[in-house]
Amino acid sequence: MSFSFFAFDSRFFWEDVYNYNGWIIQLNVRTLKYRLLDTFSVCREAGSFEQCKETLLKYIRACELDDLHDNTVIVLHGFGGNRTSAKNICDGLNGINANIIPISYATFRRGIGFHANILAQMIQNTDIKGKLYIVNIGASCLITRKLLGNSDNYRRYNIERILDINPINSGSDLAELFMNNRFLKFLLGPMLKDIATPNAVNLEKLPEEIDHGLIFAQNKFKVTLKKLFARFESFPRVNPPSEKTYAEKIKNVDLRTWFTLNDEQLANYCKNFITTGDFMEVWRAFTDEKSKPQKTKNSESKRVSKSKK
Repeated sequence: MSFSFFAFDSRFFWEDVYNYNGWIIQLNVRTLKYRLLDTFSVCREAGSFEQCKETLLKYIRACELDDLHDNTVIVLHGFGGNRTSAKNICDGLNGINANIIPISYATFRRGIGFHANILAQMIQNTDIKGKLYIVNIGASCLITRKLLGNSDNYRRYNIERILDINPINSGSDLAELFMNNRFLKFLLGPMLKDIATPNAVNLEKLPEEIDHGLIFAQNKFKVTLKKLFARFESFPRVNPPSEKTYAEKIKNVDLRTWFTLNDEQLANYCKNFITTGDFMEVWRAFTDEKSKPQKTKNSESKRVSKSKK
């Protein structure tokens, strides 16, 4: 067993291909080598997938790691993010009876087709016994569409629900704009072209049989970015369909914060949809309980005395 500290950021060269209670096997998209990370992102093994899997099994027996649940929730971060980008969303889901698996992928080094194939490998390696739920953040909705579009994979994977948070199913006009800059095109990689509006709208939509929900959470960063690039009126060059045409279950949230994914209210909406298929508001249940008259000892004694009379 090898042992080394401080794994590099996975948004550049590493993609998750297996996850067991926070122990992760990753693939390097350049060398096609694998490594095993523990829950503290310390590298415990490097080499082939079989070597990393064998080492993981030894740690499972030695550390007596808990068994997995039947149901699994996969959380995919957005373009330019990493696993920690979705930490608050994952923390909000921890209370449900399922394996919560945040997945990292190399957004700046590979295109959507490559990420979709690795996601398929991830699902197959996990050997999910129950239902599978997928939470997409931003551009990752396109990866899921690439994986499931024009195929029966959703039946084989036993997918129950898919939730998109601030999706760009119709593509990003900013990505189309950045494609004209050679430096940005090189820096942001091949996925930049995939998320541009002309290419994104050509992907197959999700199968209608899947319970699909959308959350649109307005935030200050998005509003400021739109104002900054408002003068580029020629983008997008195509007329894409509205984002709200991709699903019937839609929730609009006006958070007015800079960091949308850190908002507790958003995490609650996400948890509600995954568990019930609806966006019911959690705080109403607490309000109804508080609005009920509380029984006290004095009121109870008065009721008993009146009954005796």
